[in-house]
Amino acid sequence: MMKMAKKSLIVAMMLSPLMANTVWADEAALTQRIDRLERIIQGQGLVSLLGRVDQLQNEIQRLNGENESLSHELEMMKKRQRDLYLDIDQRLQAQSVIAPIPTVIPEMNTVQETTAVESSDITATVPEVAEVQVENATNAETVVVPEATPVAVENGEAAYQSALQTLRSGQYEQAITALSAFPEQYPQSSYLPNAYYWQGEANYVLRHFDLAIAAFQTVLDRFPESSKVADATLKKGFSQYELEQLELATATLTGVIEQYPNTSAARLAKVRLDRIKQATR
Repeated sequence: MMKMAKKSLIVAMMLSPLMANTVWADEAALTQRIDRLERIIQGQGLVSLLGRVDQLQNEIQRLNGENESLSHELEMMKKRQRDLYLDIDQRLQAQSVIAPIPTVIPEMNTVQETTAVESSDITATVPEVAEVQVENATNAETVVVPEATPVAVENGEAAYQSALQTLRSGQYEQAITALSAFPEQYPQSSYLPNAYYWQGEANYVLRHFDLAIAAFQTVLDRFPESSKVADATLKKGFSQYELEQLELATATLTGVIEQYPNTSAARLAKVRLDRIKQATR
């Protein structure tokens, strides 16, 4: 037994340096790995990668911000479109212009009735007359009665109302086509200033502001006595505002307030002028 114990002790003493060397070797390898990882972490490659990640995060935040801004602008455009439509609809409902209907009073010829006079003594020269013979038992009298045939003056009322109904239903392109053709079809119509005005309104809704200004200006130039002049001037100023012609818009809207005080057009012009002032501060 003593011999076995001695042998075991000798073996342990011989293996002890080997185990110590192995442990030191493992620790050295672990230290080298840690050093290598530290160098990688501190290296330019990882720093560049982290920088790229930060850059991507900033780009995502920027895109999210732009997306929210675009969504807000789209919602504002939709609201403005609805407001414009409601404005037009209210104006259409308030439209009370009625074309004067010509009254044709036929000229009546006075026919003097005579008794016991032969028909050859009665002479009547009336164009387009109908002769009605009334026979009695004793004699025959000839009564001359003029035919009344009223001739209505074509004012384009039906075409105008049809175009207005098209506009009221939201078919702006079709309404513009009909209203543009109206002046050529009915050049003497009393509806001309209204036709030009609503043509401008339809173009305004479609954001064709140059065309809208041209239509409103036609009302101002050709029909200065029309009841649509105040509204045409107001919407001309609105169109100039939308085109960012702020100086022209300010001058036009100021003219509305000065020329048409205490009117709805003047109140709307003041609201838009206040908006222009806030935008230019």
